[in-house]
Amino acid sequence: MRRSQADKDADAALGTNICRFREISGISQKELGDAIGVTFQQVRKYESGKDRISSKKLVETARTIGCDLNSLYAGIGIDDATLAFLDHSRAALKLAANFDGIASSEERAAIALLLAGSPPKKNKPQFRRWAIGTPAARP
Repeated sequence: MRRSQADKDADAALGTNICRFREISGISQKELGDAIGVTFQQVRKYESGKDRISSKKLVETARTIGCDLNSLYAGIGIDDATLAFLDHSRAALKLAANFDGIASSEERAAIALLLAGSPPKKNKPQFRRWAIGTPAARP
């Protein structure tokens, strides 16, 4: 039986979500394949949407990469398939995955400001002007 385009799109979106969560968790295709009992080539086919993953393998995959099934289906609609993740670099995905693990709210805020391109407003260095050669003007 041939798959419809909507089915192909949904499989591709599911595969992309599996790939992104696998990359975030730092697991290779081979490691995932070994954990769920398939080859890395088969994992690649699942991630590309070329092959449909069974429900049993999908549950095993979710457990292995540390996410819930709802997250793997995120962005998949009935009539269309949109990706749960945009195409970000591995470094960006790792940053996002580890950001909430930063205990200090000040450090999280500083990192967020750094990424936004804005310098932090508090604790901004204050510079005094003083004339060279006049000891009274020096701090």
